[in-house]
Amino acid sequence: MLVVRKHFLTLIASACVVVTGVPAQAQDENYFDGKTITVYVGRTPGSGADLSVRIFVEFWKQHIPGNPTMVVRNVPGGGGTRVWNLGAEVADADGLHILYSPTSGAAAILKEPGLRADFAKMPYIGGLMSPNMAYVRTDKVSSAEDLLTADGLIFGGQTPAHRFDLLGRLGLDAVGANYQYATGFPGAADVFNAVRRGEIDIQVASLGLYRFSIEPTLVKEGLAIPLWHNPAADTNGNLTALEVAADIPSYMEFYENLTGTPPSGQEFEMYKWLLPRVNNIVYAALLPPNTPAEIQEILRESFLDVTENPDYQAQELTMYGFNLPVIGADEGTAILNSLYDVPESVSTYLKNYIDAVR
Repeated sequence: MLVVRKHFLTLIASACVVVTGVPAQAQDENYFDGKTITVYVGRTPGSGADLSVRIFVEFWKQHIPGNPTMVVRNVPGGGGTRVWNLGAEVADADGLHILYSPTSGAAAILKEPGLRADFAKMPYIGGLMSPNMAYVRTDKVSSAEDLLTADGLIFGGQTPAHRFDLLGRLGLDAVGANYQYATGFPGAADVFNAVRRGEIDIQVASLGLYRFSIEPTLVKEGLAIPLWHNPAADTNGNLTALEVAADIPSYMEFYENLTGTPPSGQEFEMYKWLLPRVNNIVYAALLPPNTPAEIQEILRESFLDVTENPDYQAQELTMYGFNLPVIGADEGTAILNSLYDVPESVSTYLKNYIDAVR
């Protein structure tokens, strides 16, 4: 279930690794007094993810008992996996090392060799969803209904295993659109610029990029229309439309509007299975394995406190145009665990689906 503002972030000690020899100080609210917490982000300085984490940290240190110093360290490279490997293999499990970065759900599902960290063993503190959506240029598609009869459409992306690329391809394939896939763009902004030049017709982009760049320059000028937003999902396959994207049809609404029937079929089942695992937790705060449960609880509570801070919410509105949905401890832990419970049929399908366009 998607956790909304004002909802208490459930403390799930039962889902955390039980450790012996917990420092007595960890049970004291003053454990962090006078200490420095290093927060590691797996992106380069000045990137969107780096800025998001740094702003969050400025508020986070105000909500942790003891008012510790918090510093952000960038660990770029490795396709975003290096930061998680550092947390799993190097960082001390003392609560003074937090990994807070865009997640690598697809890498875990696909068992990519570069990712050695096991997310199921790393205590989940909290996370934020970054909603995203699909849109199309109007030169070939004047309305969403035209999508099924249009020829020569090009869907642009970054890499075949990227969540935007996977969800976009599966969404288009499930509804029966005829398109070509162009991959290899360095980032979403590069895809957007290719759309502006008319080289790409369809893109899946973050809702923030849509609100601040795509909507004012393309949609309001009649050069593009939104198609769908990717909804929230749980590991049981339940899909929920997002309030922050209420003006854009959810994928379920988009599919039914075009076909007259609820979404179904193999591609949709894969889309539905992937959604929570690669799309729900975009920014996740995790701890090294075996971090004491008492420390986990303090950090979980303080993480939620930040998301309910009006000043932080105002900063989010400035950055994104909306407040990012919060993913709580129950949901986040269930998602991370499910990354390692992949049916063989799913694994085979995804591997073939990705390899077909590499």
